[in-house]
Amino acid sequence: MTALLAVAIWALAANMVAMLPHNRLHFTLGFVLLLCFPVVLWAIGQAFGGWAVFAILLVGISLYRLPLAHLFKYLTGRLEPKK
Repeated sequence: MTALLAVAIWALAANMVAMLPHNRLHFTLGFVLLLCFPVVLWAIGQAFGGWAVFAILLVGISLYRLPLAHLFKYLTGRLEPKK
């Protein structure tokens, strides 16, 4: 039950942060949520097993798809320099 509560609070917080304007607070809170994500995954894994972790991981990847795409472009060297 605690794991479900942790996921629910994390998802609610992620959706609330997503509604903030794109400024320093938005990115800071998003980074904090990203740091909390492995703890939420661990709690779900302990309570429900690997399939639940996989499902929550897919949700997390979909929430952070744009930062992950930016990171992938940066790591592969395909990021266009700012003008």
